[in-house]
Amino acid sequence: MLKKSLFVLFLTAFGGLHAQQTFSLEQAIDYALKNNLELKTKDVAERDAVSQIREFKAIGLPKLNSFINYQYFFAVPAQPLQDFISPTIYNVLFDENVIPRRELGPPASFKFTLFQPHQLVAGAELSSMVFDGSYLYGVKAAKLYKELVAAEKAVTERDIRQKITQAYLGVLIAQENLSILEKNKSNVAASLKEVRAMYQNGFAEQLDVDRLTLSADNIDIEIKRMKQLTEVSKNALKFQMNFPLLQPISLSDNLTDLTNIPLETSLINESEYVGQRPEMQVISKGLELNNIDLSRIKAGYLPTVRAFVNGQASLFRRNLFSNQETGFIPQSAVGLAINVPIYDGGDKSAKIQRTRLNIEKANLEKETFEKATLMEIRNSSSALANAREVVTARQNALKISQGIYEKTLIKFREGVGSSVEVIQAEASLYQAQSVYINAVYDLLTAYTDFQKAIGKI
Repeated sequence: MLKKSLFVLFLTAFGGLHAQQTFSLEQAIDYALKNNLELKTKDVAERDAVSQIREFKAIGLPKLNSFINYQYFFAVPAQPLQDFISPTIYNVLFDENVIPRRELGPPASFKFTLFQPHQLVAGAELSSMVFDGSYLYGVKAAKLYKELVAAEKAVTERDIRQKITQAYLGVLIAQENLSILEKNKSNVAASLKEVRAMYQNGFAEQLDVDRLTLSADNIDIEIKRMKQLTEVSKNALKFQMNFPLLQPISLSDNLTDLTNIPLETSLINESEYVGQRPEMQVISKGLELNNIDLSRIKAGYLPTVRAFVNGQASLFRRNLFSNQETGFIPQSAVGLAINVPIYDGGDKSAKIQRTRLNIEKANLEKETFEKATLMEIRNSSSALANAREVVTARQNALKISQGIYEKTLIKFREGVGSSVEVIQAEASLYQAQSVYINAVYDLLTAYTDFQKAIGKI
């Protein structure tokens, strides 16, 4: 019983891993936004930007450092000095006639040192930035960089939405074509059955049977090709979603629902939509960063001020562990360190010039993008309106082709039409169906492009 239970549990778990999942277009987009590897990389970059802000802010916060230094001089530093004591003593003795006067030789020299073999110094220092203009602008730049990363992430999200939408539509189109082919196969099979019965009763020729048989075979070939194309389209969608390729997937939306899109494409103020594009946010943030960088470089001409307070104790001994010698000698100080830049060889001037050129280039890129976006909005709006009209025309043509095929089939069954007319009407119907499906795909693609142009996707 235990083994059977474990086996059933395993099958349940294994089956759950490979259970087919159904996605609407919005669900597919949400899944991709949560699992897309490129977007995960952007999430890491966004978290890294937050860490950079903390790292840069830490530069201006107070810092406390301590130290312990020990040195042993196995050769004690010494200073050579001339013997100035002996000549003085001899001169006094000569003057007091204590000893007879005589000529003194050159003064001797000896080694003099203030060092002890053992030196131990311990202390601590608290320092803090008081003023640094470059630091203040640097903090602003770090915060703005985080916003720039978020804007780049928004561009990536938009691109993912567009890719998922296109891949999702590709699957729907393939499925719709497959559905139409299977319906046509059923119709041809019924017609072929009727013709064979008519042929057996002497009301049709073998040629009529052969033509419909060839038509049925061609549809079978197209069905196999479309099934393969549907599978390839699903794999492309899974790849864009970062969905397991071996796990089956199905779509809940259909072309009828997605083609119910607004007909109104005229925009009152197209310029307002330019600012809604995520690319514009990236360009604007980049321009702001260049302006802040310019101010940061200029602030480098200002003095910087740092405050500090420190204390230390020093121990100098001939014998480190002797209690007979002098103990620790304390020392402490408080002060300000002011650094005034005077001349840097033209480094800041060159950086300012380059930053101004970057700002000029960014403004040109912004202007170019605005014009290109306005053109994209107008073109996509016109393309969407035209695609809608084409769909309506193709839909009417499909209805006409369907009617012609049905009438031709009736005439053939009544013996007043030929199989050639049936095959021709059938080919026209298939072509009309294919053209209509392609028109629907063009409409949905045009709508996606229009939504992207106005920053709504």
